[in-house]
Amino acid sequence: MADIDEKWGAAVAERGFAQIPNYLLLINQFLDGDHRLTPGELLVLLQLTASWWKKDDLPFPSVETLATRCGISSRQVQRALVKLEGLNLVRRVQRRTRGIIASNAYDLSPLVEFLGEVAKAFPNEFPRRLGPVQAQRLRAGLVRPAALSQPAQEVLPKSARRLRLAKSPKAPTA
Repeated sequence: MADIDEKWGAAVAERGFAQIPNYLLLINQFLDGDHRLTPGELLVLLQLTASWWKKDDLPFPSVETLATRCGISSRQVQRALVKLEGLNLVRRVQRRTRGIIASNAYDLSPLVEFLGEVAKAFPNEFPRRLGPVQAQRLRAGLVRPAALSQPAQEVLPKSARRLRLAKSPKAPTA
């Protein structure tokens, strides 16, 4: 948190921050042209990701909340969610609170799986340099190294078959 305070200032850091994988920020580079996300769709996906604080607690912002945060209409958010579901990047989960229908929750595990496959197919070209403490922990086996040296995957998992990696000539098409 000290790095964030130093970088952004305490007032900004106190409001909170989100962990967004770089592969997610670059997702359109890995999608076939017909499946690329519009700016609104990407912003909805980023807002869902920013609302996901704990692995086992699904994010559940309402459509209206997403619309406000993204600066788009509720209808545009609904269309974005339909496309994200169609691309198998998110799954809507109905919720109830005391028997009353509440805002949907969103399962982002398909997105996690897809980005994992992207990471295997397109290893990081610019890995971070480790400091002495991280290098020592890695050598001691306390941290698992990223699989940067794995060859590109030619076959995508079932969940990612609707998407085609743009730079992979042998990737299956839908």
